[in-house]
Amino acid sequence: MTVTSRSVNKPGSAEFGLFCNPESRRVEGFSQALGRTLRQHPQLIPWQWVLEGRPWEELLQQRPNYLRLESPGRNWTIEQQLLVRGADLADEESANGWRRLPAAAASALANDPGRLLPLRQWFLAWRRILLGLADWAKRLGLDSNWLCPPADVICQFDKPACQKELEKAGLPVPPALGVPRNFDELWEMMRQSGTRRIFLKPAHGSSASGVVAFESRRTDLQAFSTVSMISSSDGTRLYNQRRIQTYRGAQAVRQLVDAVCAERCLAQVWIPKAGLSGGPFDLRVVVIGGRARQVMVRLGKGPMTNSQLLGGKGEVAVVRERMGPEAWERMLALGEQAMTKCFPASLYAGLDILVEPDFRTARILEINSFGDLLPRLLHEGRDTYTWEVEAAVRRRKVQVSTKGA
Repeated sequence: MTVTSRSVNKPGSAEFGLFCNPESRRVEGFSQALGRTLRQHPQLIPWQWVLEGRPWEELLQQRPNYLRLESPGRNWTIEQQLLVRGADLADEESANGWRRLPAAAASALANDPGRLLPLRQWFLAWRRILLGLADWAKRLGLDSNWLCPPADVICQFDKPACQKELEKAGLPVPPALGVPRNFDELWEMMRQSGTRRIFLKPAHGSSASGVVAFESRRTDLQAFSTVSMISSSDGTRLYNQRRIQTYRGAQAVRQLVDAVCAERCLAQVWIPKAGLSGGPFDLRVVVIGGRARQVMVRLGKGPMTNSQLLGGKGEVAVVRERMGPEAWERMLALGEQAMTKCFPASLYAGLDILVEPDFRTARILEINSFGDLLPRLLHEGRDTYTWEVEAAVRRRKVQVSTKGA
């Protein structure tokens, strides 16, 4: 898809500048909220232009008061360009041997939906792009105009780094064992900590991509994962699927864990989740302007509860009643504290929060920069994007008044 300036922008106010894939439903949802609230249309800066080095600055006909980063996902052209760019970037963790793909091989890839491509390589390019945008905004004196600054997005796309921030703030999270390079390192981490059940999460993945839930019972090993392994002429390929697959026995589990560890993963203790409707659940809580707004109950058919896995949604009222008002408010406050303590410059984020079987104890699983896509889920009559527009305007007024004081 070739993106032109005519295809991405409409005449009118350019107070909001969006770095985005213009065709995405995220852009559609935010644009509709901006139109309803302020009767404006955002100025769209396509990721394609940024990656190709095209003169995207020309799209900003005036200095935007608000800069918003949108997900580069669900666009094969962008994904491939990030992989190509990341192929030649230096990695401060190169000694660990995270999986890489040469630039020529990345350029020759065909779109193969579901295939797990080198996540660390993708992240290196994504980080470079975001750092470049941060430098650009700083040069122009726009660094306070980000709804969520690039540095925060980078951290939230690096699960070990984000875990450290949450731990430093004293917030409850599943204990982390480390970043194992292979099955043997993971097994030693588990042995030393006395842990028999862990979650292995790709550091730069999303939507449960590549996640493994692994447990040892005496001499028996078992793992659950969204990953399927397929042999091909160029070796074993990994594919994500929406059905959770079970691996049993040392050989199968070792092969799976070795393959997923090559993507760079965070190992966390597997904390049991509370159950609802015959299966486990967790909560997606969107915090906007320091306040918890939308809450979605994500049901699971196995250890994973990501909404991409088609487990369905539960009733918020049922969970709130089961937890009771005090525990429910503590859970919401936990999400709010994570943003104010760890990412105070970010206007919003989606947090995945685990509720333990006692329905009283909550822990933060992770923070998602682009976890605000919750269509048709309203809080006090507003969707997430409407809340974000209103919160951005309020924050801007405070910034302006503070500068003028």
